[in-house]
Parts: sequence; C-alpha cells; structure tokens
Amino acid sequence: RGLLGIAFDPNFTTNRFIYVYYTRSTSPVKNRVSRFTASVSNADIAQAGSEVVLLDDIPSDAGNHNGGAIHFGPDGKLYIAVGDGGQTSTNAQLLSNLSGKILRINADGTVPGDNPFVATVGVRGEVWAYGLRNPFTFAIDPSTGSMNINDVGQNTWEEINLGIRGANYGWPTCEGPQNTGVGSCTNSAFTYPIHAYNHNGSGASIAGGAFYRGSQ
Repeated sequence: RGLLGIAFDPNFTTNRFIYVYYTRSTSPVKNRVSRFTASVSNADIAQAGSEVVLLDDIPSDAGNHNGGAIHFGPDGKLYIAVGDGGQTSTNAQLLSNLSGKILRINADGTVPGDNPFVATVGVRGEVWAYGLRNPFTFAIDPSTGSMNINDVGQNTWEEINLGIRGANYGWPTCEGPQNTGVGSCTNSAFTYPIHAYNHNGSGASIAGGAFYRGSQ
C-alpha cells in the first residue's frame, strides 16, 4: 500500500498531466488511479485541487498483492497492473472485477473500444489481460512495444509473462509452470510464462526488469 505507481503523460510538456496509482486512506481502504496536473513553474508540485479520479475502489483486501505499476504503451493507452488483493485469489479469474489483471484505459479514464472484453455483459471493460497474482512491475520494450509482466509467485515460482491482449495467465490454478493444487494447470486457455525461476533456490521474488537496446 501507499504510492504504488506513477507515469507521465506522453504529452506532459504541453498538458502537465501526471498519473498516480495509490492507496486512498478513506475507509474502506482501496486503491485508485488519479490524474494530477503539475505546476507550470515546478513540475515537482501538483496544482491544488487538480486531482481527477480515473479508477477507484480497486481492491486491497488483505493489504498486499496490490500490484501497482502503471505505464503508457506505444498506443497512447495507460496500462495498470493490479494484484489479486491478497485475500481471494480466485478473483484473478473473474472478469467482473479488477483484481489480478492488467487494465487498459484511455488517458481520460474512459475504456478503449478495442479492449478485448468491452462488449461482454457483466465484464469490466478495463480488463486487458487476467489471471495474475501480484504483477507489481512490468516493462514495455521501446523498440517493439512488447510488454513483459513480472508476476510474484506464492510457494515456489516467480514468472515473467508476455503481455498479450485477452490472455489468461492461469493464477490461481498455475504458479509458474507448475500446478498449485487448485485445479489442472494443463489448460489450452492459459498463456504460460516466457520465463520462470524457483525462488527457493535461485533467487527471491521478482522485483523488476528493464529492456536494454544499447551497444555496451
């Protein structure tokens, strides 16, 4: 909880917009995505009263698994990584809520018409991909526009998932390439990680990643 993610508008030099994913302190405690307008004279200071709430009531059920990374894609849309809330892992499979998802919205908070589930009754139109546990970081390749999602595991596996429109990454049935015991991990509907590692032997939780296209 707290300040979870921040992104500058692609047109920041002209509109001064900054986007923030944070935990609101009002009860019940929830996460929200808001847009602020930075001061013209000092970009470190937001103008008083400039907050525009774009998404609210994002679950933070147990206080953890909030996700938090937000980035603009090459398509000019804002992508938001949301965890499963830490209490009800099966929410990651329910398209009627925002938990355990990658969300995609327009810069003004509206839902893009080409989101994968936008025309489906009972489904949140903001959902772009789902079946994630706690994707608190992701990165977008500046050369190709591809997205790598870093999803923190539970008992054993950390995973990197390729961001794909409409993909289901299998949580809580799957953790990494393995079956968590909730159900069968062998499912043609699931998109499996492009990389996974055992955090019991070769490392801790996956905290981040970046694309490097230089020559050094």
